[in-house]
Amino acid sequence: MDNASFSSRFIAYLIDEVALVVLAWVFLIPFGMMAGLASATESSVLGVLTGLAFLVMFPILILLQFIYFGYLWSSSGQSVGMKLLEIRVDDNGGGRISFLRAGLRGTLGYLVSGFFFGLGFIWAAFDAKGEAWHDKIFATRVVRA
Repeated sequence: MDNASFSSRFIAYLIDEVALVVLAWVFLIPFGMMAGLASATESSVLGVLTGLAFLVMFPILILLQFIYFGYLWSSSGQSVGMKLLEIRVDDNGGGRISFLRAGLRGTLGYLVSGFFFGLGFIWAAFDAKGEAWHDKIFATRVVRA
């Protein structure tokens, strides 16, 4: 199976990020409305509740990303962006990856790859096997579907 090109991986990543942002907004809009209400009423209780709600939202958004990639990559090997670009992720032997491994690759792995100015993602363009850092960490590869 041929490795996916860097450009197809990049475009698939952008599509997935847009999908995740849309999902995040579904969760964030009610909290934004609550923050506006707290500001307008100058209620300290409502302000504290709004602050606590935003603290809870961060782990919820991470969990949403974990579930998004975990489910899609473990069930079909393709996220929404990958399906559109006809590429998929699998383990180095060609099989599907587990839900846990897929979820960790899409959250923790993406965090590591993006931490140093995205160098871990860019690495795939120059790596002999076309692997990004998150591929190396989780023993995966992205191939043409």
